[in-house]
Amino acid sequence: GPTLSPNTGYYVAGNDPHVTIVDKITYSNDTTARVPSANLPQAKNRIAAVGSQTAAYVGGGHPSEASFMQKITYATDTSALTPTSGYLTVGRMGPTATGTSTAGYFGGGYKTFGPNEVTTVDKITYSSDTTAQVPGASLSEGRYALAAAGNTTAGYFGGGRNENNQDQSRIDKLVYSNETTTYTPGANLTAARRYLAATGNSNFGYFVGNVPASASMDKTTYASDTTAAAPGANLSFARGYLAATGNSTHGYFGGGDYPAKSTMDKTTFASDTTAAVPGANLPIANYYHAAA
Repeated sequence: GPTLSPNTGYYVAGNDPHVTIVDKITYSNDTTARVPSANLPQAKNRIAAVGSQTAAYVGGGHPSEASFMQKITYATDTSALTPTSGYLTVGRMGPTATGTSTAGYFGGGYKTFGPNEVTTVDKITYSSDTTAQVPGASLSEGRYALAAAGNTTAGYFGGGRNENNQDQSRIDKLVYSNETTTYTPGANLTAARRYLAATGNSNFGYFVGNVPASASMDKTTYASDTTAAAPGANLSFARGYLAATGNSTHGYFGGGDYPAKSTMDKTTFASDTTAAVPGANLPIANYYHAAA
């Protein structure tokens, strides 16, 4: 049946020092504004975020390799910590997240005590705000500073840095129906990347950014599990440490780089083109943040 079409995105936390800020982008007019009432209870960066149709969930982060989960309720633009039952099973920084309309999956990340780069995938069930580890969904290799996108059947976890301090082009595919993850080499990114961002629609995922800075966009086709460069969709300038979200027609890539920038780039999926949209720029320069 028909489903709601997302009309807003939320860019959360980040920067250095760590901040609690929440910025809200309205897709219909490409404008972004600070939402003080939605500020997070805890300041974090190097976090991950995913959203349902009613709330965004923000997990992990630095400092202190957080395990707690912060929830932004869209109807009221307010934030709160979830009950402890919603916390990640492994405290970490630099994870990523994607999911379905009923659950979000947080994968990868880094923790101080070994093994440092984790393979763990945790599932948060939105209806109950409870989180549990899903062993069959573990990543094929531990890594952090990765990105994820997906559709209603599968999530794709791409890039990141592994335990040997090597940046990766690897794509792992998580099939939601059986909650298993497999390395999918045909879908690998065209280049190794870390501190990238990803978003997409029901057919394609778009992965972009890197450290050192890159503007090149990779497009993953879900039907064939293949990835190719989409040069027309390249960012308006090279950067990493950015965050992305979007709806079925457009992706929005905000902030990033070092020193931080406020730029918002908008990718039109139908034409694989990207352009800066100054009216949607973040209110302050930001990086190490997340979006949902």
